[in-house]
Amino acid sequence: MGCDGGTIPRRDELVRTKKKKVQASKEVKAGARWNYCHLSQLPLQKPVVVDQLGNLYNKEKLIEYMIDRTKYENGPEYIKNLKDIKELILTPNPSYDSNRQENGDESNTINKTQWICSITGLEMNGSFKFYCLFSCGCVFSERAFKSINSTSLKCIRCEKPYGENDLIIINPTDEELETNMKKMKARKEAIAKLKADKAAEKSKTSKTECQDSLESCESKKTKRSVESSSKGLINGNSKKIRSIQEDPNASDVYKSIFNTCEKAKSQQKAHWVTFNPMYN
Repeated sequence: MGCDGGTIPRRDELVRTKKKKVQASKEVKAGARWNYCHLSQLPLQKPVVVDQLGNLYNKEKLIEYMIDRTKYENGPEYIKNLKDIKELILTPNPSYDSNRQENGDESNTINKTQWICSITGLEMNGSFKFYCLFSCGCVFSERAFKSINSTSLKCIRCEKPYGENDLIIINPTDEELETNMKKMKARKEAIAKLKADKAAEKSKTSKTECQDSLESCESKKTKRSVESSSKGLINGNSKKIRSIQEDPNASDVYKSIFNTCEKAKSQQKAHWVTFNPMYN
Protein backbone atom coordinates (compact mmCIF):
# COMPACT_ATOMS: atom_id res chain seq x y z
CA MET A 1 0.00 0.00 0.00
CA GLY A 2 1.43 3.33 -1.00
CA CYS A 3 0.72 6.98 -0.30
CA ASP A 4 0.51 9.98 -2.53
CA GLY A 5 3.61 10.31 -4.56
CA GLY A 6 4.38 6.60 -4.48
CA THR A 7 6.07 6.63 -1.01
CA ILE A 8 5.90 3.62 1.30
CA PRO A 9 5.66 4.49 5.05
CA ARG A 10 7.72 2.70 7.64
CA ARG A 11 6.27 0.91 10.66
CA ASP A 12 7.56 3.45 13.19
CA GLU A 13 5.76 6.18 11.26
CA LEU A 14 2.41 4.41 11.56
CA VAL A 15 2.67 2.69 14.98
CA ARG A 16 3.24 4.71 18.12
CA THR A 17 5.85 3.07 20.33
CA LYS A 18 6.69 3.79 23.95
CA LYS A 19 9.61 6.17 24.21
CA LYS A 20 12.58 5.11 26.27
CA LYS A 21 13.65 7.27 29.18
CA VAL A 22 16.79 9.20 28.51
CA GLN A 23 19.35 8.07 31.05
CA ALA A 24 22.33 10.16 31.98
CA SER A 25 25.73 8.61 31.54
CA LYS A 26 27.79 7.43 34.51
CA GLU A 27 30.25 10.24 33.92
CA VAL A 28 27.51 12.85 34.18
CA LYS A 29 26.15 11.29 37.39
CA ALA A 30 29.61 11.15 38.92
CA GLY A 31 30.32 14.77 37.95
CA ALA A 32 27.01 15.94 39.43
CA ARG A 33 27.98 14.59 42.86
CA TRP A 34 30.91 17.03 42.90
CA ASN A 35 28.91 20.06 41.76
CA TYR A 36 25.55 19.71 43.55
CA CYS A 37 24.46 19.55 47.18
CA HIS A 38 23.67 16.02 48.35
CA LEU A 39 20.60 17.28 50.23
CA SER A 40 19.01 20.12 48.23
CA GLN A 41 20.36 19.14 44.76
CA LEU A 42 21.34 22.78 44.25
CA PRO A 43 24.79 23.84 42.96
CA LEU A 44 27.43 23.78 45.66
CA GLN A 45 28.41 27.18 47.05
CA LYS A 46 30.83 28.08 49.79
CA PRO A 47 30.77 27.31 52.63
CA VAL A 48 30.75 23.63 51.64
CA VAL A 49 30.71 20.95 54.35
CA VAL A 50 31.23 17.20 54.35
CA ASP A 51 29.64 14.62 56.62
CA GLN A 52 31.41 11.63 58.11
CA LEU A 53 30.41 9.45 55.13
CA GLY A 54 31.99 11.79 52.56
CA ASN A 55 28.88 13.49 51.12
CA LEU A 56 29.07 17.17 50.15
CA TYR A 57 26.49 19.75 51.27
CA ASN A 58 25.77 23.45 51.24
CA LYS A 59 26.21 24.42 54.87
CA GLU A 60 23.22 26.76 54.83
CA LYS A 61 20.84 24.06 53.54
CA LEU A 62 22.13 21.50 56.01
CA ILE A 63 21.57 23.87 58.94
CA GLU A 64 18.02 24.46 57.69
CA TYR A 65 17.52 20.69 57.68
CA MET A 66 18.83 20.34 61.24
CA ILE A 67 16.41 23.05 62.38
CA ASP A 68 13.40 21.61 60.51
CA ARG A 69 13.87 17.98 59.47
CA THR A 70 10.56 17.92 57.61
CA LYS A 71 11.84 20.41 55.04
CA TYR A 72 13.79 17.79 53.05
CA GLU A 73 12.78 14.19 52.49
CA ASN A 74 15.30 11.37 52.89
CA GLY A 75 17.69 13.65 54.77
CA PRO A 76 20.73 12.26 56.61
CA GLU A 77 19.35 11.17 59.99
CA TYR A 78 22.84 10.41 61.34
CA ILE A 79 23.66 14.14 61.34
CA LYS A 80 22.54 15.44 64.73
CA ASN A 81 24.50 18.67 65.16
CA LEU A 82 27.38 20.71 63.72
CA LYS A 83 29.91 18.33 65.29
CA ASP A 84 28.88 15.68 62.74
CA ILE A 85 30.02 17.84 59.78
CA LYS A 86 33.19 19.67 58.81
CA GLU A 87 33.63 22.78 56.68
CA LEU A 88 36.09 22.14 53.83
CA ILE A 89 39.04 24.26 52.73
CA LEU A 90 38.66 24.18 48.93
CA THR A 91 40.87 25.56 46.14
CA PRO A 92 38.93 27.25 43.27
CA ASN A 93 39.35 25.98 39.71
CA PRO A 94 40.58 28.88 37.51
CA SER A 95 39.25 27.21 34.32
CA TYR A 96 35.72 26.72 35.68
CA ASP A 97 33.00 28.72 33.89
CA SER A 98 29.76 29.00 35.85
CA ASN A 99 27.84 30.33 32.80
CA ARG A 100 28.53 27.21 30.75
CA GLN A 101 27.53 25.10 33.74
CA GLU A 102 24.16 26.87 33.99
CA ASN A 103 23.51 26.42 30.27
CA GLY A 104 23.71 22.66 30.69
CA ASP A 105 26.87 21.96 28.70
CA GLU A 106 27.36 18.21 29.27
CA SER A 107 31.07 18.26 28.52
CA ASN A 108 31.56 21.07 31.00
CA THR A 109 29.49 19.16 33.60
CA ILE A 110 31.74 16.14 33.30
CA ASN A 111 35.17 17.69 32.94
CA LYS A 112 34.92 21.03 34.75
CA THR A 113 34.24 21.45 38.44
CA GLN A 114 34.53 24.37 40.81
CA TRP A 115 37.51 23.06 42.76
CA ILE A 116 40.86 21.39 42.24
CA CYS A 117 43.62 19.81 44.30
CA SER A 118 45.88 22.59 45.56
CA ILE A 119 48.97 20.35 45.24
CA THR A 120 48.58 18.43 41.95
CA GLY A 121 45.99 20.63 40.20
CA LEU A 122 43.66 17.67 39.51
CA GLU A 123 40.00 18.59 39.19
CA MET A 124 37.41 17.27 41.62
CA ASN A 125 35.15 15.78 38.94
CA GLY A 126 34.95 12.11 39.97
CA SER A 127 37.76 10.94 37.70
CA PHE A 128 40.21 10.96 40.61
CA LYS A 129 39.88 9.97 44.22
CA PHE A 130 39.95 12.80 46.77
CA TYR A 131 40.42 12.78 50.53
CA CYS A 132 39.56 15.23 53.29
CA LEU A 133 40.61 15.38 56.92
CA PHE A 134 37.75 15.64 59.39
CA SER A 135 40.09 17.24 61.93
CA CYS A 136 41.21 20.29 59.91
CA GLY A 137 39.01 20.29 56.76
CA CYS A 138 41.86 20.19 54.22
CA VAL A 139 41.13 18.56 50.82
CA PHE A 140 43.67 16.86 48.54
CA SER A 141 43.83 14.15 45.88
CA GLU A 142 44.94 10.57 46.38
CA ARG A 143 47.92 11.20 44.11
CA ALA A 144 49.13 14.06 46.32
CA PHE A 145 48.55 12.02 49.46
CA LYS A 146 50.59 9.08 48.21
CA SER A 147 53.41 11.23 46.84
CA ILE A 148 53.85 13.44 49.92
CA ASN A 149 52.50 11.39 52.80
CA SER A 150 55.04 10.18 55.34
CA THR A 151 54.85 7.84 58.30
CA SER A 152 53.89 10.72 60.61
CA LEU A 153 50.17 11.48 60.85
CA LYS A 154 50.33 15.13 59.77
CA CYS A 155 48.23 16.95 57.18
CA ILE A 156 50.11 17.45 53.90
CA ARG A 157 48.67 20.97 53.58
CA CYS A 158 48.59 22.53 57.05
CA GLU A 159 50.83 19.98 58.84
CA LYS A 160 48.40 19.63 61.72
CA PRO A 161 48.29 16.18 63.39
CA TYR A 162 45.29 13.94 62.75
CA GLY A 163 44.02 10.51 63.76
CA GLU A 164 43.78 7.43 61.61
CA ASN A 165 39.97 7.69 61.50
CA ASP A 166 40.02 11.36 60.37
CA LEU A 167 40.95 10.53 56.75
CA ILE A 168 37.67 10.42 54.76
CA ILE A 169 37.10 9.58 51.08
CA ILE A 170 34.92 12.24 49.40
CA ASN A 171 31.95 10.92 47.38
CA PRO A 172 32.94 7.28 47.95
CA THR A 173 31.89 4.20 45.98
CA ASP A 174 29.86 1.45 47.66
CA GLU A 175 33.01 -0.34 48.81
CA GLU A 176 34.64 2.88 50.01
CA LEU A 177 31.42 3.84 51.81
CA GLU A 178 31.81 0.87 54.15
CA THR A 179 35.30 2.11 55.05
CA ASN A 180 33.93 5.57 55.87
CA MET A 181 31.16 4.02 57.98
CA LYS A 182 33.68 2.00 60.01
CA LYS A 183 35.75 5.13 60.61
CA MET A 184 32.64 7.07 61.66
CA LYS A 185 31.74 4.35 64.16
CA ALA A 186 35.30 4.22 65.54
CA ARG A 187 35.38 8.03 65.83
CA LYS A 188 32.12 8.12 67.80
CA GLU A 189 33.33 5.35 70.12
CA ALA A 190 36.57 7.25 70.75
CA ILE A 191 34.63 10.44 71.57
CA ALA A 192 32.30 8.54 73.93
CA LYS A 193 35.28 6.94 75.68
CA LEU A 194 36.99 10.32 76.03
CA LYS A 195 33.84 11.81 77.58
CA ALA A 196 33.56 8.88 80.01
CA ASP A 197 37.21 9.24 81.05
CA LYS A 198 36.76 12.97 81.61
CA ALA A 199 33.63 12.37 83.69
CA ALA A 200 35.41 9.71 85.78
CA GLU A 201 38.41 11.99 86.32
CA LYS A 202 36.12 14.88 87.28
CA SER A 203 34.23 12.74 89.79
CA LYS A 204 37.51 11.45 91.23
CA THR A 205 38.82 15.00 91.58
CA SER A 206 35.60 16.14 93.25
CA LYS A 207 35.76 13.21 95.70
CA THR A 208 39.37 14.04 96.54
CA GLU A 209 38.52 17.70 97.07
CA CYS A 210 35.55 16.75 99.23
CA GLN A 211 37.72 14.41 101.32
CA ASP A 212 40.39 17.09 101.70
CA SER A 213 37.78 19.60 102.79
CA LEU A 214 36.38 17.15 105.35
CA GLU A 215 39.86 16.49 106.73
CA SER A 216 40.56 20.22 106.97
CA CYS A 217 37.23 20.75 108.75
CA GLU A 218 38.02 17.95 111.21
CA SER A 219 41.50 19.37 111.89
CA LYS A 220 40.00 22.81 112.48
CA LYS A 221 37.43 21.34 114.88
CA THR A 222 40.17 19.46 116.74
CA LYS A 223 42.30 22.59 116.97
CA ARG A 224 39.36 24.60 118.27
CA SER A 225 38.53 21.95 120.88
CA VAL A 226 42.17 21.90 122.07
CA GLU A 227 42.25 25.68 122.30
CA SER A 228 38.97 25.77 124.18
CA SER A 229 40.14 23.08 126.60
CA SER A 230 43.41 24.88 127.25
CA LYS A 231 41.52 28.13 127.87
CA GLY A 232 39.23 26.29 130.22
CA LEU A 233 42.16 24.92 132.16
CA ILE A 234 43.72 28.36 132.43
CA ASN A 235 40.44 29.90 133.53
CA GLY A 236 39.86 27.07 135.98
CA ASN A 237 43.30 27.46 137.51
CA SER A 238 42.89 31.20 137.75
CA LYS A 239 39.62 30.72 139.58
CA LYS A 240 41.13 28.28 142.08
CA ILE A 241 44.23 30.43 142.79
CA ARG A 242 42.66 33.47 144.45
CA SER A 243 45.87 35.10 145.76
CA ILE A 244 49.61 34.85 145.31
CA GLN A 245 49.91 33.21 148.74
CA GLU A 246 47.95 30.19 147.46
CA ASP A 247 50.07 29.76 144.37
CA PRO A 248 52.13 26.54 144.82
CA ASN A 249 54.64 27.62 142.19
CA ALA A 250 55.59 30.88 144.03
CA SER A 251 58.49 30.81 146.49
CA ASP A 252 58.30 31.99 150.13
CA VAL A 253 60.64 34.87 149.46
CA TYR A 254 58.42 36.07 146.62
CA LYS A 255 55.32 35.70 148.82
CA SER A 256 56.90 37.70 151.68
CA ILE A 257 57.08 40.78 149.48
CA PHE A 258 53.31 41.20 149.63
CA ASN A 259 51.40 42.32 152.71
CA THR A 260 49.16 39.29 152.45
CA CYS A 261 51.83 37.01 153.92
CA GLU A 262 51.55 35.74 157.50
CA LYS A 263 54.58 37.72 158.67
CA ALA A 264 53.04 40.97 157.42
CA LYS A 265 49.75 40.15 159.10
CA SER A 266 51.35 39.41 162.50
CA GLN A 267 53.49 42.58 162.48
CA GLN A 268 52.38 45.27 164.99
CA LYS A 269 51.09 48.47 163.56
CA ALA A 270 50.94 51.95 165.09
CA HIS A 271 47.74 53.69 165.94
CA TRP A 272 46.10 55.23 163.04
CA VAL A 273 46.27 58.66 164.60
CA THR A 274 49.99 58.53 165.30
CA PHE A 275 50.86 56.40 162.26
CA ASN A 276 53.80 57.73 160.25
CA PRO A 277 54.80 55.72 157.17
CA MET A 278 58.32 57.07 157.40
CA TYR A 279 58.91 55.18 160.69
CA ASN A 280 56.44 52.38 160.61
